[in-house]
Amino acid sequence: MGRDKLKRTLQFKPIYKEFYSKKDTQQTIHLLNEEMEALYLIDSKELYQADAAKAMGVSRATFANIIKKARQKITMMLITGSNLKIEDDNHNCKILISSDDKELIINSSVKAKYFHIYTIEDKKIVDKVVFENEVVKQNLKPAIEITNLCVKYNINFFFTHNIGVGLKNSLLSKGVYSFHINHNISLDNLCEMVDS
Repeated sequence: MGRDKLKRTLQFKPIYKEFYSKKDTQQTIHLLNEEMEALYLIDSKELYQADAAKAMGVSRATFANIIKKARQKITMMLITGSNLKIEDDNHNCKILISSDDKELIINSSVKAKYFHIYTIEDKKIVDKVVFENEVVKQNLKPAIEITNLCVKYNINFFFTHNIGVGLKNSLLSKGVYSFHINHNISLDNLCEMVDS
């Protein structure tokens, strides 16, 4: 009897989960959560395999097998023109929102006074951290500072009512998706938005 597979630590939350070929095909390649995570850690975050294995909570040899399978699947999709579906049973993520208030989400601008980080597990907020927005406090460049903040705290989604192209592209290059929201948003809506 084989061992039970260890639970992987997954940070990346894909927003787009299905990709279809222009040719009429019924063949679909399924990319597992852990395989997408490995691609994210190696190709987007540019970690070494040993560091990526540690981030996922697996051995380096196990990580090497995961990344090899992921790259083989992506290659087969490109060669055969197959559809691709990313399995996503990970309902956990971290969200960054700026606000002019410590408690409520008000005026969610990149130049608001505070940043709120929400940790969501199984569609429920389990943790909230609030701190001053250094971009405003020290008059820093949002594209650099907010991106670094997202990387530091493993943020998956950044919500704001105004975002420049530079910041949006900088975040996307690190696997962080940005969403445009109205000035005020309820926390219930937040959980629904990230899991749709």
